[in-house]
Amino acid sequence: YHTLINPSVYMDVDGQYRGLDQNIHKAEGFTNYTIFSLWDTYRALMPLYNIINRERNTDMVESMLKHYEQSIHHALPVWSHMGNENFCMIGYHAVPVLADAITKGIKVDKPLALEAMVSSSTIPYYGNLKEYMELGYVPFDKNPTGASNTLEYAFDDWAIARFASLTNHPDICKAFRARSLNYKNVIDPVTLLARGKTKDGLWRTPFYPLRSEHRSDDYCEGNAWQWTFFVPHDIDGLAKLMGGKDEIGRASCRERV
Repeated sequence: YHTLINPSVYMDVDGQYRGLDQNIHKAEGFTNYTIFSLWDTYRALMPLYNIINRERNTDMVESMLKHYEQSIHHALPVWSHMGNENFCMIGYHAVPVLADAITKGIKVDKPLALEAMVSSSTIPYYGNLKEYMELGYVPFDKNPTGASNTLEYAFDDWAIARFASLTNHPDICKAFRARSLNYKNVIDPVTLLARGKTKDGLWRTPFYPLRSEHRSDDYCEGNAWQWTFFVPHDIDGLAKLMGGKDEIGRASCRERV
């Protein structure tokens, strides 16, 4: 029941709807959807639709691309809601949703999808992407959830690289594969945990790896122990940083460093 509440249909019976640009559009050949709370759904719900609800997921992917075309920022949805963009939570997680759907056979305009992915990941004023692209991480003195942002961006970048590879765009693949390794820049070699850094490259001190204060401690709704392991695209690389796979299980944690 809860997996089918949202996204929800967003158009009148004749296919008309008010778009992100506040103009009236008409969905031609697809059903338009809204309420893409993608930070909440990109990991499990949207991939589930590729299995149990492919026809509707095709319409949802098309709706995301229409959102991109109507966006003054040239961005895929982050948290879209009834012709508006909330920009709630972190990441550009329409990217892995599109990549997963298309690589699993959902039919969509692949060149447009790749264009939208790259555009969404290079908007300098969104989520401190300027610093991410320049420094290889999001500093906490610029963004209070900098460590989480970095980890999420790195995964999204891997999705772009993977999709670019499958669609024969080697230059894009190479660039975003390199970006996907940015997670390494927030793994502290002393504590072996993801940790906030200043724009000058200094680790946050004091460091409380078990603390989780809402969006004010380098992490978004979690702590260092929870976020450190969000590197699903390079598990072997993370293990190597932490001294090997066996060491991950023995990694020590001090309440205060």
